Amino acid sequence: MSGKAIATIYFYLVSAASLALIVMGIFNAVNLMINSTQYEKYPLRYEPGIDCESGFGYPVPYKIMPPDVREEATISAQDLEKQTKNCLRQQELERRQHKVDDFKDAITFSLVGVVLFSIHFPLARKQSRD
Repeated sequence: MSGKAIATIYFYLVSAASLALIVMGIFNAVNLMINSTQYEKYPLRYEPGIDCESGFGYPVPYKIMPPDVREEATISAQDLEKQTKNCLRQQELERRQHKVDDFKDAITFSLVGVVLFSIHFPLARKQSRD
């Protein structure tokens, strides 16, 4: 194989990879738009396991054996309210961060793909014509 053929293959492979990056960027942008417009709150990444209303912020496992002592400590109403507020605040921060990450991914994949494609595809066409 000549050096020209290897260069042509390289330029076409990088062009194909950059098209894949552009498609991923478009997918992330569409996902961001759908999540921003179709949901009341931006969805969390791992929503099923989070429950702020129980006061713990996570599912509580069942006890297998009863405790030896009958007296159990209970959480006060103030502490329960504080835990719920902290959990909801943490969820809102996670929603905001997830939205920023989705926006960043959409922009980054699209821009990197466009730049790589605009550099390599014309060179691939030029190499294949010569």
